[in-house]
Amino acid sequence: MRPLVCVLTLISAAAFAQSESVPDAGVPETPKQVVVLEPPPAAKPPPEPPSARDRLGSSFGIGFLGTANVFKAQADVNGLPLPIQRTTVPVLGARWWTPIRRIGVELGLGAMVSGSYSDAPMIPGGAVGDGPATTEMLVHLSVPLMLASTRHTILFVAPEFRFGYSRFQPDTTGNGVVTASTIDASLKAGVEIFFSFIGLDNLSIEAGVRAGLTYEARYVVTSLPLEPVITAVTSQTRFTTSLIANPWDLFTSTLAARYYF
Repeated sequence: MRPLVCVLTLISAAAFAQSESVPDAGVPETPKQVVVLEPPPAAKPPPEPPSARDRLGSSFGIGFLGTANVFKAQADVNGLPLPIQRTTVPVLGARWWTPIRRIGVELGLGAMVSGSYSDAPMIPGGAVGDGPATTEMLVHLSVPLMLASTRHTILFVAPEFRFGYSRFQPDTTGNGVVTASTIDASLKAGVEIFFSFIGLDNLSIEAGVRAGLTYEARYVVTSLPLEPVITAVTSQTRFTTSLIANPWDLFTSTLAARYYF
């Protein structure tokens, strides 16, 4: 009897184990979860540096604006006029790029003043003391209009207006004074190059070409005792460009340099 019980126990244990190992066909299996690894986000490209005009904003640039010619006042010799001469005047000034992105304003001033003195007459019976004195002045006004701008450059065109004045005084008596005036209206095309490629963002040089009309006039005042004052006027109008005649003219007449604050 006891062996029979043992055999039945073994048979029931085997049947139970077989039932546990065979899955129930009526119960669906739980699907396995698949983890997908996403690639890391691509690195953003560095921001593009601002253009020279955007970097400046509303700022002032002070410096050398080049040179300009002023019709020179000269006294006649023995009643004969001297050959036409012009004096080169250096111009200093400032450029302001206004809050209006494409418009700037530039104002400049140039002057040359000279005098002479002698403690002995140059000719018998001549004057002693202050001798001939000359004065040349120039006012410059420009409105640059930006055409394009990159990181290091600004391309522009600028209508310009210049007024020059020259005065020659032979001596302290005030007789024989000669004056001259220069009126210039022109259009300039240029490029302003910034030294931002070496870390000097506010320093620039400028080069360009200019074309326009120039009116020049000379006034000779003659005053004699018991006679009315006579003013003789000599004038001319000419069309000019800034094309250079000598290589060094590039560095004296067409180049400008500024530092912005």
